[in-house]
Amino acid sequence: MQDSRKDYSKDIFTIPNMLTFLRILLIPVFLWVYLGLDNQYLALGVLVFSFFTDFLDGFIARKYHMVSDFGRAMDPVADKLNQASILVGLSFKYPVMWIPFAIMFVKEIYLGILMLIAIKRSGHVYQAEWYGKVTTFCIYFTMALHLIWPGTIPKTLSMITMGIMLFFQILSFVLYAIRNNHLIREFRNTTREEADRLYEQDMAGKQ
Repeated sequence: MQDSRKDYSKDIFTIPNMLTFLRILLIPVFLWVYLGLDNQYLALGVLVFSFFTDFLDGFIARKYHMVSDFGRAMDPVADKLNQASILVGLSFKYPVMWIPFAIMFVKEIYLGILMLIAIKRSGHVYQAEWYGKVTTFCIYFTMALHLIWPGTIPKTLSMITMGIMLFFQILSFVLYAIRNNHLIREFRNTTREEADRLYEQDMAGKQ
């Protein structure tokens, strides 16, 4: 039986993508509340709302089959922009936050270049892996703790959460670099039909 569901893969203005745009628009709101108004708890509320929109757009995309290539590309971009802005904001009160920000900066530029090459060769956008999702959770969790205890977070707790966050940042950096380099080699000198077949095989192997 032919699948009658609408194909959203090439659409841009879908509900999940609008939620992704909203998450990006929340970035200056967070910085204004946290640095301009100096209101840590309201800033935490903005962070929680942003995290909720991230969960919601993924849920809607999967449940209603509204996954698009644009969404796959923009969702991690929105995540990184949010994480970077929050780390920058926290760095003014916790200078140690410049360390994960520096790692993120180098990581995203390097991996972004590799991913663009892989997308050009394969014609497809690959989804985030588990280690990227764990890293995202660790970053948000660590930042949330430092917002909950503005200036008074126990030093041991701060060091432990920072250590875990840095570990997964580096781990995901290495594993994504391996994956993206593998994709570049895998799709070298392939036709579009061969690239589509390889992509489908890769996706089937992850289900």
